Amino acid sequence: METSGGKLADANRRRFLGVVGAGVVGTTSGCLGEVRSIAETEPTFDHPESVRIDERFSLEISGLPSGEEVEVTATADDDNDVTWSTTATYEATDGTIDLEADVPVDGTDDDAGTMQLIQSMETVDGEGSTYTPPPEETLSLEVSAGDDVLGASTMTRTFGDPELTVTELDGGPAGVAFEPPGSDPVPAVVVLHASEAEPLTDYARMLASNGFVALALHYYGAEGLPDELVEVPLELVNEAAAWLLDHDRVEDSQVGLFGRARGGELALLAGSRFDSVGPVVSLNGSGVVVTGLSPGHATEHAWTLDGEPIPHFTGDDEREEAAIAVEENDGPVLLVSGGEDLLWESTELTSVAEDRLEERDFSHEYDHLVFDDAGHAIRYPYVPTGNRENLQLGGTSAGYAEADGTYWPRALETLRS
Repeated sequence: METSGGKLADANRRRFLGVVGAGVVGTTSGCLGEVRSIAETEPTFDHPESVRIDERFSLEISGLPSGEEVEVTATADDDNDVTWSTTATYEATDGTIDLEADVPVDGTDDDAGTMQLIQSMETVDGEGSTYTPPPEETLSLEVSAGDDVLGASTMTRTFGDPELTVTELDGGPAGVAFEPPGSDPVPAVVVLHASEAEPLTDYARMLASNGFVALALHYYGAEGLPDELVEVPLELVNEAAAWLLDHDRVEDSQVGLFGRARGGELALLAGSRFDSVGPVVSLNGSGVVVTGLSPGHATEHAWTLDGEPIPHFTGDDEREEAAIAVEENDGPVLLVSGGEDLLWESTELTSVAEDRLEERDFSHEYDHLVFDDAGHAIRYPYVPTGNRENLQLGGTSAGYAEADGTYWPRALETLRS
């Protein structure tokens, strides 16, 4: 995917800010953000006023010079006040462009889509940081023809539902629980972090915003828990499941598990052992139990059950013994991996689980989504993927854009099953 965020020169940036600050109001349609224009014929921007960052939306601009090429620029500041931007060129057939249907003439990539425009944004000043979503993002949209700005509009994208109920757990399972607004029964999911030993509150927030009671579990690296990823009791996941099943909003008899990296391994492992677990999503995880993480002790066991260490993989001879019995899981399984993962070979490790599910005639639905050009940093959609290569975890910006936008709806579907 060819991005064009770097094309927004400082002069162009100042020109855009000047237009937005001019206070000349243009035409709107439907539920729209603020629109301003200096064109004789004021363009109409048709888009939602507010969406969550993981919600797709359409953008249509009408009232443009018919048959001419126009440039659409998207700009937003992240939570670190870093400005991100990109520009794509479209042909305004009949004076209208529809980003969901029209393929750009230049910029972004060869595919139509409003999300492609957003995901292709890059830092304006060349800073090498990755995008961190703010609680509320103001997305600025500008349409121009040559040096003439025809119009501009703004909309809001929120990092999750602002009406979520957030609860810090200080008894029983450790972590943070997120509850969607309302009182109707909803499914539940335990979210399992990776080796950084920090609860995945961002993923839990996004899941709760999509209608789950989500518990971002802390399973090591906190008071009352193992200091390292060494001999972590598998029962911690079952305790988290029990807490969710006792929640007033949850009427199901099982919970889903969503795990990333080592958390993906843990999700598959817990799903194979506990009746409280139904659907499982493993993101860049492993179908094989891997060693624990302890400086100077590379052969420590990562997990225990009933106080006994669970065998782990140290070489080809132990691979079968350390393979997770994923076929014992009582629910659908979605496996996701990046083909260029440089942290560990997640596609190969995950394929062990895929092979077992196929060979043992697994009774539920399962799938393994392999994104050849993505690495270890697959996230939630639809945020700029520029500079993710700087994490040195493998993958390309275009590969991550495809992965983020493709697996997330499938993950939600699996967890609702």
